Amino acid sequence: MDKVDQVVKSIDEFIAKYPSVTQFERFKDLEEKTGHPKVYFFLGAVFLIASFVLGFGGLKLVTDLVGFLYPAYMSFKSMESSPKAVPDDATQWLTYWVIFSSLTVTEGLFTFIVKLIPFYYGIKMGLIIWLYHPKTTGAEVLYNQVVRPKILPHLEAAKKSE
Repeated sequence: MDKVDQVVKSIDEFIAKYPSVTQFERFKDLEEKTGHPKVYFFLGAVFLIASFVLGFGGLKLVTDLVGFLYPAYMSFKSMESSPKAVPDDATQWLTYWVIFSSLTVTEGLFTFIVKLIPFYYGIKMGLIIWLYHPKTTGAEVLYNQVVRPKILPHLEAAKKSE
């Protein structure tokens, strides 16, 4: 039971840390009215939302949300941060959006192949998280090792022809 209490405590701390996102006050009111921990109501709400998204949008919607929500938040945060911090952060997120957009367009063009790949959306979700995770910054790796060497010669040729 000790492990469960630790998990409940960490979720409770998370809810308190982000009160506007997690609707802390509403869950606190429910806790006071019912006597049950607000964490249970929070987990129930998360489960209902996840079931709704998965049930109506499927894995594609879940994968698209994973690929959009956190990176969009971090991009906005980067744009609103101090000017000194912007170049590195902005480069990371601009690179991510270029790779993510390319992946999305390519997926749309080759839908017939995508349907043949087992666990495609699980693989894509793992790739997307690798692309934007702060420890891996996979978008920069992919851009520098694959995209840039393929695109740069064409950009230089276009500059010369201008």
